[in-house]
Amino acid sequence: METADMGGSDPNVIKELQQADQNPFPERHFDGKSDDPLENLKNQVQLSCYGDAIGGNLKALKSFLDSKVSGAISGLHLLPIYPSSGDGGFAPLTYQDVDPKFGTWDDVIALGAEYDLQMECMVNHISPASKEFQDYWTKGDKSEFRDMFIDWNKFWGGEPTDDELQKIRTRKPEAPVIEVDMKDGSKKKLWCTFGAQQIDIDPFSKPGMKFMVDSLRSLGTRGAKLIRLDAFGYAIKTPGTRCFFQEPAVWELLKDLEEAAMEHHTGLLCEVHEEYETNIKLAKQGYFVYDFALPLLLLHAFTFHTAENIANWLRICPRRQITVLDTHDGMGIDDISGLASVVSVEELSDVVEHRLGCSPNFKYFYDPETKSYQGRPHQYNCTYYSALGGNARHYLLARAIQFFTPGIPMVYYVGLFAGLNDYDAVLATGSGRDINRHKYTSEEAEAALQQPVVKALLDLCKFRNTHEAFMGQVDVVDGAEPHLLEVTWQKDLHKATLRADLQGMSFEIIATKGKKQDDIKTIQYVLGSVDCSEAQQNAEADIAKNVKWEQQEVCYPLH
Repeated sequence: METADMGGSDPNVIKELQQADQNPFPERHFDGKSDDPLENLKNQVQLSCYGDAIGGNLKALKSFLDSKVSGAISGLHLLPIYPSSGDGGFAPLTYQDVDPKFGTWDDVIALGAEYDLQMECMVNHISPASKEFQDYWTKGDKSEFRDMFIDWNKFWGGEPTDDELQKIRTRKPEAPVIEVDMKDGSKKKLWCTFGAQQIDIDPFSKPGMKFMVDSLRSLGTRGAKLIRLDAFGYAIKTPGTRCFFQEPAVWELLKDLEEAAMEHHTGLLCEVHEEYETNIKLAKQGYFVYDFALPLLLLHAFTFHTAENIANWLRICPRRQITVLDTHDGMGIDDISGLASVVSVEELSDVVEHRLGCSPNFKYFYDPETKSYQGRPHQYNCTYYSALGGNARHYLLARAIQFFTPGIPMVYYVGLFAGLNDYDAVLATGSGRDINRHKYTSEEAEAALQQPVVKALLDLCKFRNTHEAFMGQVDVVDGAEPHLLEVTWQKDLHKATLRADLQGMSFEIIATKGKKQDDIKTIQYVLGSVDCSEAQQNAEADIAKNVKWEQQEVCYPLH
């Protein structure tokens, strides 16, 4: 049985994190008055969504947010809305335009006026259909964009050795290179980490840096409070290394990008699916990161009925982070490396892949003995509702824990609707990722909101958005039993506590009510006594109908 030590086993790690990151929002401005753009983000629930995922376009999305989920959603992460040649928008041609199928910049600006707006920027690559690449393809070495793209042979000084290839991770079952037939008939080998529609760029080159700076400025002028640096770790490459998140170059690049973003008071969010220590390094430098460890840590906790690993993670995790259970990609596997000591890799894989039917995305490593690339699971494709067997009680428990986790909670749009796996979409497109990318008509979205489990989730969102305790500090209480988790947020007299039982799979939230010292009471949120049965993986029925969400007021002061 293969096991790993928990990252929190070293008390020096905890102490160092607490000193570096114990107060991520020093003044808790949330009103646009701080010099630090990250302090102006509201610590409230955000929604991650494609521009056409709800109602078909940005106008319909805003109408939905304004009229159907008012008070539940405070921020919006817009997945790529730019002209693109593939990969669901992640092969952008430019950041200066909005693809007309989504709408216009006016639509984006209108959304940014009402919600904390997060937008996408792919630091590592650009579409071959972009004007920059087309100029290079036409003119070759005479192009002003020549240095923007990474010549494979120049990078290595010829061809890489087996030892050099073995160190690199790639996202396809072959070397991260593509051979391009140039317009003049010559051939060029260029770095290409992902697919053929995503040509790697050198952000340290003069044209590469200008492109990135211009792109960040474009998004900043359109109201982005936060810019997500997609595939950020792959952008820093050095011969003889794994060509991923290379220090100290990574800090130099971030400093340059941050200077450009700060011109419009915009913060940066680094997207890194890797061992958790990498995100801790970023957070300690003041950058926002994702909590990609949370989804599988919770599945682990629910499967083996232990709170030990998740409690440990909540103690040491970055405070400047966006917490997620579901995203447009999948649940990160590398992100929990070293955080789950109780369960073997084989057992967790069996739970996720076989019992839940989740399909993995792979990353690949070169095997010099076979001269081929071997795949290792990188992310699991699944809606989080399906990952929990369609059990509404378990789903709300997971969301409650997420909302009490340090950081700003983000809910993916399919998760907002408690969506099940979309197998028809996978069959139609052949892409495993489409299992969690169902596009909702306005009618479908409105129908999804009528599910009791979704109504309960929206109620939980509103509580998370309005209780003042979440503008304070968070503390993870040592549980009396390994299966118990208790997390408390507190600001002055305002206090909210989550008590979760991972053996009985139940929870309650106890929170103060009122703003005066003599008006402190407690509101207790509990699930009803009627539980729902687990759905079969392909179930079409609404299994959430038996969930009951009660609100009880208990009038006693907190000690």
